Order: sequence, then structure tokens, then C-alpha cells
Amino acid sequence: MKKTLFVALFFLAAVLAAAEDVRLLVPEKIYAVPGVEMNVYFNNIVTVINPANYVFDVDCKKGRNDLKRWRFTPRKEDVGTWEWKITVIGSSGVVAEAKSELVVVPEDAGKGQPFSLLIVGASQTRQGFYPNRVAELMKRPGNPEFVSIGTRGKGPARHEGYGGWRWDSFLTRWGYAGDAKNDGMHPNRPLNFNSPFLFPDREGKGVFDLKKYFEINNGGKAPDAVSFQLGLNDFFLATDETIAEITRKSTANMEKLIAKFRELEPAPEIFVFQHIPGAGQDGFGRSYANGRTSWQYRKNLDYYNRALLKKSKELKFVIVPVYINIDTENNYPQIKEPVNEGNPVMIVRQNNGVHPAKAGYDQMGDTLYCRLKAWLAERDAKNITSKQEQKKK
Repeated sequence: MKKTLFVALFFLAAVLAAAEDVRLLVPEKIYAVPGVEMNVYFNNIVTVINPANYVFDVDCKKGRNDLKRWRFTPRKEDVGTWEWKITVIGSSGVVAEAKSELVVVPEDAGKGQPFSLLIVGASQTRQGFYPNRVAELMKRPGNPEFVSIGTRGKGPARHEGYGGWRWDSFLTRWGYAGDAKNDGMHPNRPLNFNSPFLFPDREGKGVFDLKKYFEINNGGKAPDAVSFQLGLNDFFLATDETIAEITRKSTANMEKLIAKFRELEPAPEIFVFQHIPGAGQDGFGRSYANGRTSWQYRKNLDYYNRALLKKSKELKFVIVPVYINIDTENNYPQIKEPVNEGNPVMIVRQNNGVHPAKAGYDQMGDTLYCRLKAWLAERDAKNITSKQEQKKK
């Protein structure tokens, strides 16, 4: 009897463990800079219907483990590298574990050195908030002589952000005369911009010419770095059946666009965003009515972000894990409205599916800034090594 009970319990535990198919998507390194808050929001690193069913246990000598996030605002004395580990506990016990490194970068990385950045993206870039946040942080003491490049933007930063655009849009978009409702996401917005990187030839056809673009916008100099926030408009409408093929086509176009920038001399460093999770279903319902669920978006996002991580190793670009550092519960737009037509009590609901409030965009800017500062620190170290080698000669 005892043996039968033991076997039954063993198989029950196995079934429960199998049912809890929890996969973590944690960056290999978490970059931070003194004075800038960095977070890892737990629901952003695991794709499950209800993250509240799990306990998230962070083991690190720095920061603080809250209910829904790990958070840390470094000080100067925190500069260095620290082990970071997370354990996820479900009803059957430990269901997932992942390790990372917390890298706190000196706040004076790149101090006084020239640094130019071109920010390219879709609607989340077009809003201008996260580019402006980067520019504002770059004004703090100990930073490089920062220049943002672009033909668009209000505030301290320029950029190339266009709502509804994909990777291939910047390669091919010229003389667009199609239906403004073609993409299913921007029904009231005209999409007739030409790519800023295309210029007319003698026959009036658009020709991709980055050299000319930078002659007009940066005195003929290639930028030190280019960041891309693209791909969301590729995978947004995908289903479980189509996400693989859509991702394949999207990343193929990504490879083409990155290759064009690497033809510049000197070639800029390439930074690519892993995309942010969206709001809850109230936000999706408000933006897209029916047929688009936050859960399908979340599954598409996980698939695409993992593909970007793999491609970053193949194509040797820098990944920017903005997805870890955004509060999808509190930092998306919200609206007060009645519970329903029969009940005038006002409640707060999210008001947008994939476009954060300014506070969320600022968190995106914080993540990009910390990653840029880490790269600047690496560049400083290389310059020091090069000077030392030259002295030896």
C-alpha cells in the first residue's frame, strides 16, 4: 500500500513539474550606473499566464528583492561585478533558475570623449521620450561630449522613429502610396514617409545612401553607435503558427540593414533592443478592441526576443535588454472610467497596449544609457591599452 502511494505521489509530482513549464529569459549581464535605478521585473522575464503563482528569489549582494521586482540604485562604491542569481518556486518546488552578472559601470565612463549616437526605431522611438531621457542623462557630470543624430524629435535628442515601421521599411520605403490601414495597427495614421536613408536618383527612384545621410546630418562622419528599436511591428500580429516564419523574415531584414551600416568607415557599434512587454488586457482592449490579447503578444515577444539574443551572437551586435527594466503594471497610460454604465464608481484602467507612459519610456532610456556607458567604459579601457602598447614600442 505504502509503495503504491509513493509511486502515485511520485508521478503526481512529475506531472505538476511538467505542467509548470517555466523558462526564464535573463540577460547574461545586467548593467547599471551609479545614480540610475535598475530593475528586473519578474513578470517580464518569465512567460506564464499568472506570474503571481510563483515566488521569485534573487540572490545578490546588491539591491533589494521586492514582491514583483529586484531593484538597485548603485552608488560610486558599488562599481564592479557581482554575481546575480534568480530562483523561481512553484507549487511543485523549484521550477526554474538562471544566473547573470550585475555590472556597475563607473559614472565617468567616456568622460570628455566625443560620442555620437543615431537612434532608429518605430512608434516607441517616435514618441521621443526614451531618446530624450538618454540625452538628459548624458548631460550629467562625467559623461562624453554627446551628440544625437536624426531628422526627427523634439527636446534634447534627435532620432529616426516612425510609427508602424519594420526593419525593411528603412531599406525600401520610398514613394509609399498604399492604404494607410494596411498594417492593422495604425488605422488613422498616414504612413507615407520615405525612409530617411533613401535619396532620389536621376529617375526619381529611392536609393539607399548612408554616406549622403551622414553628410547632411553629421558633417560626413559616421556615428560612433547606432541603436535599433525595430521588429515589434513584424511580430505583433503573429500567431503561434506564424511566429517562426515572421521572425525568420524579420531577422533577415535586420541582418540586411545592419550590414549596410557596417559598410561605413569606421563602422559604428550596433545596439539592438530586445522589446518590452505590453500592458495588461485592459490596455490591449483599449488600443485594439478585439482579436489582440496581451497573452498572445507576450508569447510572440518571448519568441522574438530569444531570436534576437541568438542573432546577437551570430552577427556580433550588442543586445539591449530593455524588457527587464519597465514596470508594465504602473508605467503604462491609465484612465479613470466608470466600472460600467450601471455603476458610476470610477476605477483606473490601463489605456494603451504597447506604448508606455513617460515613466516607462524613461526606464527604457535608463537601460539604453547604462548599456551605452558600459560600452564607453570598454572603449576607454581599449584606448588605455592601446596607448600603453604604443609607449612600449
